[in-house]
Amino acid sequence: THLTSEVPLSKLAAYRQGPDAAQLRSDPFLETAFLRLNLSRPPLGDLRVRRALAHALDRTALVTRVALAGQTPARTLTPPGTGGYSPGPGIPDSFDEARRLLAEAGFPGGRGFPRLEIMSFTNELNQRLLEAIQQMWRRELGIEVTLALKEQRVWLDDERQRNYAISAARWIGDYVDPSTFLEVFLANSGNNATGWASPAYDRLVRAAAAESDAARRHALYREAEALLLGDAPIVPLYHGTRTFLIHPAVQGWTPALLGFHRYHTLSLRPSRPASR
Repeated sequence: THLTSEVPLSKLAAYRQGPDAAQLRSDPFLETAFLRLNLSRPPLGDLRVRRALAHALDRTALVTRVALAGQTPARTLTPPGTGGYSPGPGIPDSFDEARRLLAEAGFPGGRGFPRLEIMSFTNELNQRLLEAIQQMWRRELGIEVTLALKEQRVWLDDERQRNYAISAARWIGDYVDPSTFLEVFLANSGNNATGWASPAYDRLVRAAAAESDAARRHALYREAEALLLGDAPIVPLYHGTRTFLIHPAVQGWTPALLGFHRYHTLSLRPSRPASR
């Protein structure tokens, strides 16, 4: 076998420490993992609560201790550098600010905060990720959330029908441009699924789509993304990778942000004949 599919999370440590370590590779992938917040579920309609949840995460720990596959912490929805776009600083990890906001919202130290549920579809990474978020919010905010891992079809139906409080999800870009991420949260987008709608955001995203000058276009997208992150209907977690094994004989392999490789550019280095 010269190339494998994605390496399971449970096998990463063994491959890193074993004889195949040199063949393990993580390529960047145009993907962002994030939490959706359902604004119709109290107290998530309160901006201070949403911002508290967004600030109260150690994203570096999420990628180095939980996800483990070379992902990068995400403080914006759009991965930096997508089509030459720079999204701005985004959401900082700030536990002090998170605690201040939660107290201001009427839940000092988490007292009186209702028990909310985080859902996602069932796989090993999602379980580890949800457990880590649960622990961080308990430790930093004093709040308790329950976890629900569901069949992917059930999870997706519940999310689309907004039958959830918090949902862990990922968005994979269809093409290398910020619009593939930012158009998700237009008011009329079928993929929004948060109850959040902003006429100002919609105007900025649509103006950007109609703008031919790249610098002005990116400035409009940057303003729109800052508005989205400021209103916090989502909580970015990390930007993705694809991790796999590739044999040293494979020549000409280059990363593909969208995951589509042109195999006609590849070649195999001939193996040396066995010595007699």
